[in-house]
Amino acid sequence: AVVSTQSTGDQLTAGTTWHSAGLVWSLRPSDIDTLVIGHTLDLVKEGGEIERLTGMDCGFNNNGGLFIANNKERLDEYKRLQTLGKYFNIDTHVLSPEETKKLYPLMNVDDVYGTLYSPADGCLDPSTYVSALSKAATMLGGRIYTDTSVQAISTKETRGRKRVTGVQTNRGFIKTEKVVNCTGAWAPYISKMVGVDCPLIPFRHAYVVTENIPGVENMPNVRDHDLSVYLRLQGNGLSIGGYEPWPD
Repeated sequence: AVVSTQSTGDQLTAGTTWHSAGLVWSLRPSDIDTLVIGHTLDLVKEGGEIERLTGMDCGFNNNGGLFIANNKERLDEYKRLQTLGKYFNIDTHVLSPEETKKLYPLMNVDDVYGTLYSPADGCLDPSTYVSALSKAATMLGGRIYTDTSVQAISTKETRGRKRVTGVQTNRGFIKTEKVVNCTGAWAPYISKMVGVDCPLIPFRHAYVVTENIPGVENMPNVRDHDLSVYLRLQGNGLSIGGYEPWPD
């Protein structure tokens, strides 16, 4: 496998990765997403696949996750998610406001209808995870090229279908029949090289980090889907992030 980076600084984690929230939520409405996240947890947890292979810690903090419902409709959705979790053997609990307060004493639950608690959730340190992941990749035969930009993707017609034949970079041509586009916000730019539209639109995201908050240690991460905000445990404080409802 060959990994070529194309981001700010052309180094691993130099783009948007280093300031990613690194939140890991076990439950998603999609079966595929839930399976992928489950595999990620198997990789990053203490004693997981990557640590056994490399001896490196992935920077995963298993502090749990809490989805907040401020209305009956949202709580009904979380109950459906809990049912999905049972199929995948994911331990989750629907909590009343009173039970939520016991779990997260600092939370004001006056306007909380209920919550969904997932003990397996947590957060990753993005840079630590990428370092461990890249080491695992190289140990398994992968090659990582930094300071390498993708300039073009070569294709040819085979039986009426376009097939990849290689990637042209600023450091030479890489012969390959497969390209995995993992360039995040730059994915549409890469896809256009082969005439494919990538339905991805970057959204503006902002976050603030609080000062130390006594009592917040080991509290679960919090997500409010209606307000599009999250609270991530950051040391003895919180990283509070939100997403704009419309892209620029």
